[in-house]
Amino acid sequence: MSNNDITGDEIKTKPATDAYRQGYDRIFKRALPDAATVTRTYTYIGCANGWPRGEYPEGDWRRFNVNTRGTYEAYCNDTTMEYYDVYCD
Repeated sequence: MSNNDITGDEIKTKPATDAYRQGYDRIFKRALPDAATVTRTYTYIGCANGWPRGEYPEGDWRRFNVNTRGTYEAYCNDTTMEYYDVYCD
């Protein structure tokens, strides 16, 4: 195996550390938009309660808003730039 002439360490990739992972996420991870940005710039496709029972839009959806009582939730798809909401009693 080869060694570094200056440090004497073996020349091989070291395992990733937590500092590496945090730095990678800080540099390359895209920040998710907040609720105000989503409702202003994304296309509203309606309320899931109005669709046929049990059917939800397909794709990669994430919850971006929920009220304190838990009776309202809003979901968005960052790929298709759409959002919908769900009301429950």
